[in-house]
Amino acid sequence: MDILFSVFDRMNMWAWWAIAGVILIAELLTGTTYLLWPAAAAFLTGFVAMETFGVSWPIQLGVFIVLTLPLLWAGDRWVRPALKSGSDSGLNDRSGRMVGQRVTVVGAFSAGQGRVRYGDTEWSAQTADGSDPETGAHWFVTEVRGVILTIAPAAAAPDSQATA
Repeated sequence: MDILFSVFDRMNMWAWWAIAGVILIAELLTGTTYLLWPAAAAFLTGFVAMETFGVSWPIQLGVFIVLTLPLLWAGDRWVRPALKSGSDSGLNDRSGRMVGQRVTVVGAFSAGQGRVRYGDTEWSAQTADGSDPETGAHWFVTEVRGVILTIAPAAAAPDSQATA
């Protein structure tokens, strides 16, 4: 037990910042955001542990605990929901970003089925109403089901995402 107390007696700013770094590495490995808050508390406790303040280790440990609990609560209450809502941005979802975009009909349609060009790629497409657009016409993507685009004329396209 004396060894443990001697380690705690040597706790200074650098030790707390090292603890914060180790906890941050563990957070990066888990990705839960729960370990982010104890890491922040350890970092802030490092300022309390500066040699100029001369604060003993029991007080440093108390500051760490007192900072960790409200940071965990606030982070879980406000930060986690904000991070989760930001994950629906469609950044890595190409098919989600295609909805509302203009496509050009490149193949003859038959019974509402045909080919369209989006960017530099040709896609299989079907019309929402079963009509057959003319080759060269510009329509808009209304839905993506796997590798088949559902398209509609400009009047039926979502206005907020349609591009020229």
